[in-house]
Amino acid sequence: MSEISGGRTKKNRIFFHTSAVLLVILVAYPLFGGMMMSSVLQVTTDGTVDPISWKSRETLSVVRVVQAIGQIVLIGLPVLFLTGFITGDKRLFSKHNFAFLGIGHRGSMQGVLLAITGVLLLQPFVYALMEATGYLLPHLGDFGKALLENQKQLEHYLIFLAGADSASEFLLVVLVIAVIPAICEEIFFRGYIQKNYEESLNPFRGIALSGLVFGLFHLSPANLVPLTVMGWYLGYVYYKTRNLLVPVLVHFCNNFLALSVLQFQRSGQDGAGLIESRDVPGSSLVPVVLISLALFVLVLRSFNSRFAVKRA
Repeated sequence: MSEISGGRTKKNRIFFHTSAVLLVILVAYPLFGGMMMSSVLQVTTDGTVDPISWKSRETLSVVRVVQAIGQIVLIGLPVLFLTGFITGDKRLFSKHNFAFLGIGHRGSMQGVLLAITGVLLLQPFVYALMEATGYLLPHLGDFGKALLENQKQLEHYLIFLAGADSASEFLLVVLVIAVIPAICEEIFFRGYIQKNYEESLNPFRGIALSGLVFGLFHLSPANLVPLTVMGWYLGYVYYKTRNLLVPVLVHFCNNFLALSVLQFQRSGQDGAGLIESRDVPGSSLVPVVLISLALFVLVLRSFNSRFAVKRA
């Protein structure tokens, strides 16, 4: 009986400790970002330019640096530090801490490619969810319209952040928007949050909860559902492989695909046009979504049978 009670106490401690860390970072990250953006505006534009109208290359460079620093300092490094309290190894970049997070585990390149294929097949469904949300929000009164306007503001910011006029600048954008977030967010949400929630709750709840907070983290209420779905998929491939490199590469490919589409669209129209260009009829999406989902299920079954880690 005492062993059972001790096990429950340990699980409760892990759950509340993990939830506290999650809450602190979810609050600190946007707070830090807001403070830094305010500072950038005051220094580079004297506080007189609307953030949506940022055109200065100097401002753009600083914003990208702030974005990268925020991910590394407020998400990536704290997780490596906190993991030491679980493993008992306080060295920031120790093998024990990396092993706990799933860094350095052996994996199959075929498994990685199959997982990436899965996220590509998931894109039509995610896009359909975004379209459905965009259609429903105006029908929810002032609240829905406010969410839609918030989403447009966020998209304007992303267009500004992702704009690249040369190959070297595009590589920098890839680093800031695709590489660093894929590494830092997967270390945090999958390597630390999900793994601890799996231990304190169970695998299903761990994946479900970490995927939900992944969606909330991006501060995009209008896209909460598609972001959560993406978080669940990333959580699934991490749980099945216990190799953090797999969700990192999947996350990178998802971000890189979005960035590439944005650059392609941007070459033919300005930012305002991008926001208003979602006019694909819903009925034309249905066959594509159904076929891609069917193929996605087949890929998932193959991935599960061939590359999932065997558990006792």
